[in-house]
Amino acid sequence: MYHPNLLTIIANTFSEHVKDIIEMGFKPSEKRFVHALKSVSTMSKKTWETKMEVYGRWGWSENEIKLAFRKFPICMSLSEKNIMSTVDFLVNKMGWKPSAVVQVPTVLGYSLEKRIIPRCSIIRVLVLKGLINKETPLSTILVISDQRFLDTFVTKYQDEASQLSDIFQGKMGLLELGFAFEQKSDTKNK
Repeated sequence: MYHPNLLTIIANTFSEHVKDIIEMGFKPSEKRFVHALKSVSTMSKKTWETKMEVYGRWGWSENEIKLAFRKFPICMSLSEKNIMSTVDFLVNKMGWKPSAVVQVPTVLGYSLEKRIIPRCSIIRVLVLKGLINKETPLSTILVISDQRFLDTFVTKYQDEASQLSDIFQGKMGLLELGFAFEQKSDTKNK
């Protein structure tokens, strides 16, 4: 069984959770239904409300939070620290709008240190060198496979920016290149 701990849920609570998940737009035949059920059933109402508040600090409406949850149910199971640090980086360092993260909530499940920062560092170098458009979508940068990212952003521009491979492998950061991320501080989110 994929999630054996679901069997321990009291029957009437289980029924309530199933009803709630269906009302949110999930279909029992979808894999995401199980993830949503696990997320909802393994946290208290207070914890759920706290997660809603965390996303709300970034200006997400209740409908946007539910949309993100429908796309990536695990987003409600992430720690407050993980949510805050990832969204802070994407919004305040990379300049994406919080609504862009709502559209691609799977990025919240990626490692900030191993995937998000290295890829965004490469994008930052390419933008600063005028090799790509600053408006490259979040999904293009973070969701595509490593191989496709390498082909699209590293190998393609290796002659113009030879350090890209080292950045991608985490051997070099932007500071060693004399670059940095812009800080677009939004103090209400801290």
